[in-house]
Amino acid sequence: MDFLANIDTTGIQNLILAFFKFLSEFDIKSLDFDFLGTVLTYIAPIWNPIWAAVNEWLHANFGF
Repeated sequence: MDFLANIDTTGIQNLILAFFKFLSEFDIKSLDFDFLGTVLTYIAPIWNPIWAAVNEWLHANFGF
């Protein structure tokens, strides 16, 4: 296990620190979700029948 003593981990440490710094400074209020209503309107004709089939399967196999 002596080979583990010589491994330089500063790169991964810096990457982890940069990730947590990004998360701590991230402002979720800056995201714009105005497009979501339009996307859901386009997806609904495709998604609703799929979701209905999933619900039927869940009810038939698990009772909910």
